[in-house]
Amino acid sequence: MLLICHHDSVLKPHSLTEILFPSRCFGCRALGPNICSQCRVLWNPHLYRSTLDSMHVYSAVLYSPVAKRIILSAKENGIKSADDLIINALSHSLHLLLRDFELGILVPAPSRKSSNRKRGRDFLSEITHAIAKSESLDCMDLLVHTRKIKDQSELNAHERSTNIYQALAIDRNKLPALGVETDVILVDDLITTGATLLEARRALEVRGIRVIAAITACLSPPLR
Repeated sequence: MLLICHHDSVLKPHSLTEILFPSRCFGCRALGPNICSQCRVLWNPHLYRSTLDSMHVYSAVLYSPVAKRIILSAKENGIKSADDLIINALSHSLHLLLRDFELGILVPAPSRKSSNRKRGRDFLSEITHAIAKSESLDCMDLLVHTRKIKDQSELNAHERSTNIYQALAIDRNKLPALGVETDVILVDDLITTGATLLEARRALEVRGIRVIAAITACLSPPLR
């Protein structure tokens, strides 16, 4: 069945979608582009270097209410345009990292299985594989959880460190595919305390895998 507008032309499917679900800014929710010019100021990739126990971390965007809404739109709602913004930010971080370090296999921080089931996908794995494909790099989901952990977002710095400590390990099914000398770049959407990245590095290095550095889309002020 065709939808006919008043001047007898066919209304295209994407036009109908735009009428029923008009685009809004992720930040301020104003009608228009996915991120308006005002909110773009708070999501404008730069270079932020931080260090976690001698591990260099490259981030692109400072965490803000706008960044929070973009990450949640991607993670919890699976909105592709939000994915694209995060991919762009992570790619920016990666390009800056590769000015200082050599190439490595991209390895995403693992998500909890319960979160993946709820979302219907492994958000960070999909994002990381998309970046690897666009940059012609290798990517492997090497890490898995070895026990249940709490949602880190509700914990303070000490609680996060305790919650994640020795909770990650290399997926045994992936070991045969690893070379003798494997170097990796860790990937996460957000760094707050760095507890997850540090635990990921521990789990990899205990197996003799060297972590070159890490990239994140966002950098948040540290929690206490």
